[in-house]
Amino acid sequence: MPLYLLLFTVPDKSRHSHGKVIIPVFIPKSMLLKIDGLYNRISFSAAHFIPTIEKCSRLHGHDYTVSLELDGEPKDGILIDYGIVKSAIRGIIDVMDHKVLLPETSPLTRVLCDHRHCTVTYGAKEFRFPVSDVYMLERVMTSSEMLADYITAKMVEKLKPNKNLRKIKVCVYEGPGQCTCHEMKFNGE
Repeated sequence: MPLYLLLFTVPDKSRHSHGKVIIPVFIPKSMLLKIDGLYNRISFSAAHFIPTIEKCSRLHGHDYTVSLELDGEPKDGILIDYGIVKSAIRGIIDVMDHKVLLPETSPLTRVLCDHRHCTVTYGAKEFRFPVSDVYMLERVMTSSEMLADYITAKMVEKLKPNKNLRKIKVCVYEGPGQCTCHEMKFNGE
């Protein structure tokens, strides 16, 4: 593994030195940070439907858990503070917690909202929800695949000022052992 060699000069108060000691510190050029959403309670509950799958076209809900990995070059010995990452991801998912997720750009569903209600129609089904109970997802579907894509893109926006980060992978779990992951590079790829 390629390493950086950093030399730190520190004061030395022992009798045998001339006041300073140089300490070599080896820091890896690449690090991978992982945050497990289950253990860190990075989760939200929401209802949704998927019109293209018979069983899933019924309104139903999940207790979603979100985990992530960040790859990059350490700066001052760390990749990024865990607290910054967890705060960023919670800021994205907390607004979806206990909401009905509706696709904002779906050609399969029709969503009409006024100041009080959102009415959703697809096929022969029609639902009406209070606006305060709805989160409009900027995607064509509210599947775990689209949630992973959405959360990944939002995390890249929030963490982009950290120039040492190269890649992020976000996994959205619909239940234990069942997830969809999306990867994105910070340079837009």
